[in-house]
Amino acid sequence: MLINFINPASYVSQVVLLIISCVVMAFGVLLEVKTEVVYISGDGFIVAIAKVLKQEFGKVKPYCDVSFVIIAAILSLVFLGYLAGVREGTVISAIIIGPIVRIFKKYLGDYVDSITEK
Repeated sequence: MLINFINPASYVSQVVLLIISCVVMAFGVLLEVKTEVVYISGDGFIVAIAKVLKQEFGKVKPYCDVSFVIIAAILSLVFLGYLAGVREGTVISAIIIGPIVRIFKKYLGDYVDSITEK
C-alpha cells in the first residue's frame, strides 16, 4: 500500500528501480550482518560460509547468491520444463548486492557499530 504508486512502465525505469532496490536491500543486509541479531536463512548460510572461509561477508555473498540463482534456474527447468522466476533482475541483484554491502560497510560500518553497541 505504501508503494502502490510505483509502477515503472518502461524497461529503463524498471532497471532504475531495480538498482535503487538493490541499494536499499544492501543497506538492510548490512544492518542484519553487523547487528548479528537474527539472519534470514540465505544470509545466515552465507555468514556461516564466510566465517568458515575466514572471508568478508560481502566477498562471499555474490558467489553464493549466483549459485542460488543457478540452482533455482536448474530446478525450474527440471521440474517445470521452462525457466520461471529467474530473469535478468534476479541475476543483477545476485551479483551487485554483495559489493554494495562492502561499500556500505566501508563507509557506514563504524556508524552502524556505534548506534548498535550493546
